[in-house]
Amino acid sequence: MSANSVFEMRQGRTWSRGLDNLLRSELGGWFGVRTLLTHLLLWVGMIDGILTATLLTIRGSGDTAEMATAAETGVMLYCVFTGLFAAIGVVIMMQDAIVGEKQTGTAAWVLSKPATRESFVLSKWLGNMAGIVVMMVLAPGLIAYVLISQLGQGSWMPFLPFLAGMGCLAVCLIFFQTFTLMLGTLFNNRGAVIGLGLAFLFGQQFLVQMAPFLWKVLPVGIFLNEGDAPSLTASLILGLPLPSLQPVWWSIGLSVLFVMIGLWRFEKTEL
Repeated sequence: MSANSVFEMRQGRTWSRGLDNLLRSELGGWFGVRTLLTHLLLWVGMIDGILTATLLTIRGSGDTAEMATAAETGVMLYCVFTGLFAAIGVVIMMQDAIVGEKQTGTAAWVLSKPATRESFVLSKWLGNMAGIVVMMVLAPGLIAYVLISQLGQGSWMPFLPFLAGMGCLAVCLIFFQTFTLMLGTLFNNRGAVIGLGLAFLFGQQFLVQMAPFLWKVLPVGIFLNEGDAPSLTASLILGLPLPSLQPVWWSIGLSVLFVMIGLWRFEKTEL
């Protein structure tokens, strides 16, 4: 039926057969009117709501020292809220992307249509990645830019460095999206997927303490301060000397690797 775009007949003889329909279905799960408003209220409310309350508290305190560093405080809070709290949301949402459809038989049903396994996995990755970037990074980030500029600094901050910082945070969230997606192809249990995803998210802070070189490998180096030194994202936004960019490059490379492993594993999965 044409009303169900997932199952519209498409001609194709390659690995991408069915990708357009499946991707449109995944995007609809993020950008339908009701879901779009829900996600915007959730992530803007959580990230920017706490940020607003913090900056207003600093302005109302009358403490000259705190007011002088309000912008720096706002930037660091924004980085942590997005890099950590939004990443928790990513893991929770993505834990069901593959496992849920395997358990309910939806994956087998979809793949009985003219759609390839590669298209199934890639649609989960690309569709959810678009939603994550727009709803969790772009929308809250633009509002955070206004809040930190006007409530924190009192004047407009340079926009391009802030935009680049948002890009770094997007890389961090995509890392956890692809990691959780890969886990969904490796396991058939939701508990294992979300448990391992969250364990790694929180555990990386302990890993870098035991092996400091991991600051340059794991995404924690993108959003979290290393001791008294501002994080990579905070340094970029505030115009400070940049630490190593390696966490960004490693996160991008590992994200691609996770997708490749997911594609390979799902191809061998019995549905």
